[in-house]
Amino acid sequence: MRIDEQFMKEVGLDKMPAAEKQAFMQHAEEELEVRVGQSVGAYLTAAQLDEFEQIDDIQAATVWLDKNVPTFREIVKAVYDGFRQELIAERASILG
Repeated sequence: MRIDEQFMKEVGLDKMPAAEKQAFMQHAEEELEVRVGQSVGAYLTAAQLDEFEQIDDIQAATVWLDKNVPTFREIVKAVYDGFRQELIAERASILG
């Protein structure tokens, strides 16, 4: 789940000026992380959220999510795909 040059090309935003594109990519990745977190978090109890927040290793987090939210990969894909489609639909207004 990365916002990279390939993603920017797929959504038609690859022609942005370099500095603007870099800032946009960082912001988009942060937004995507928030959306995924909210979507996955909806399946967790408060205790599970606290437990998950203590994990600081990506591999351990993935194992934990596989165990506690078996559909998390599908959730991530759905959020990513929806975000991608949203950017495609808003491309003209994003580019100004």
